Parts: sequence; structure tokens; C-alpha cells
Amino acid sequence: MPNEEVHVWSIDLRLGRAAICSCWDLLSPEEVQDALRRRFAKDFQEFVVTRALLRKILAQYVDCSAPHLCFDSNSNGKPVLLGMPNLHFNLSHSRNYAVVAIAHRPVGIDLEFIKANCMRQAVVEQFLSTSEWSQLLKLPAKARFTALFRCWTRKEAVLKAAGLGLLYPVRHLNVLAGSESTQVVSVMGRKWLLWEVAAPKLYAAAAAIEHSKGEFRCRQWKLPGFCLGWGTSSPRSLPLRLSTVLEA
Repeated sequence: MPNEEVHVWSIDLRLGRAAICSCWDLLSPEEVQDALRRRFAKDFQEFVVTRALLRKILAQYVDCSAPHLCFDSNSNGKPVLLGMPNLHFNLSHSRNYAVVAIAHRPVGIDLEFIKANCMRQAVVEQFLSTSEWSQLLKLPAKARFTALFRCWTRKEAVLKAAGLGLLYPVRHLNVLAGSESTQVVSVMGRKWLLWEVAAPKLYAAAAAIEHSKGEFRCRQWKLPGFCLGWGTSSPRSLPLRLSTVLEA
């Protein structure tokens, strides 16, 4: 994978029983124990499938089979591949779908199902800046839900890329800047390139990567289900020109 590329994998988690059994065979002993601690069948299946598919995807980038990949955590608690300090990845899942971002620099991604019952002002104001809340109220009522989740996924993507999580005061991160598909934001003295990721209907997704000069290219693959070969996947490229973002 070239240094100037970000790869995004979109995955449908609705798998048959045989595929789930194949996923189970890819997990490490530690992941098996973690899965068995899940009390509910839905949580159990989500964990097994997302961990297995993450292994299958990462195996395409390293000289190691999926079951033999070894994970650790960095100083921020983000999972990393042992022996691969320059390969960064991040995963997010919501309901029936998951997304994985892979790059050669810190990267974050977030996917959310758009709910229509979460617009209580007291809740929203906890993570929106004053200007974001003002912009949101100017939109037609039907457009606010989508805009709210676009805003939230952008914030999550940046904070995950930076390894901060929700420890950072999210109200201080302003990302609802008009209708631009990309933007550059600053968090803790570092700049991050932020853009929307294509997502299924009724979902919102965004990704963020550490900013650098030059051009980035996001290549996105869509996996309809558990795939052992990957050969039928066709990439869709979206150029991200930093010069355009910085001039906005």
C-alpha cells in the first residue's frame, strides 16, 4: 500500500451460520475467551465476526496468515499489530455493518446508524459546540438527524485517530463546517484531515488521518459478506486534494 493512500473496507455483518463458524476458527485463544464472556447472542456474533474480518483484512497487508496475527496496545490503548509499527488501522461497527481503515499513519474511522429519536437538546449540547448547534438549528427538521450524525462521526473519527477517545472535550472540536466533504482540524497541536466515507442508507461514516502535505487517495472496497478470496472486490477511488481543503 503506497504511503499516500488510505484503504477503507466496508463490511456487511449479516452472515450465515457456516460463515460465522469460519470466523470462529480465525480467533486467538484470548479472543475466544473474550467472545465467551459476551452475555447476549447478538454481542457474541458481532465480536466474533468483526474480529475475524479484521484479521482477514489485515492479513492482506502483512506476511502472516489471519489466525497468526498478534495484537498489542500502544500508549493510548489503541490496538496495534506486533512487529508492524508503521501499519495503522481502526475499526467501527454499528448494527449490521462495519468499516475498517488502514494507513501508514495514525487513522480513525467511525460508523453510526442514524437514529431519529436522539435530538434532545440537553444531550446534543453535551458534544456540540455553540456554532455547531446554531448551524444545526438552521437546517430543516428532517435534515437535522443526518447532519447530527455526520457531525458525530467526524468527531469520533478524529478522536480515535488521535487516540484520545471521549476523554477529550468534544465540544471544543468544531467539525460542522458547511457542506465541505473534507476539512482539516487541529486537536492537541496536531492537524488531521477529515472526510466523509460512503456508507449504507440510514448510516453515516467518516474517517480521519494525520495531516501531511501532498495528496491522499482513499480507496474503498465493499465486502458483501465473509469472503476468503477477496478477488471479486473492486476498489472505488476518491482523490483527496489537501490544497483544496486548505483553501476552503
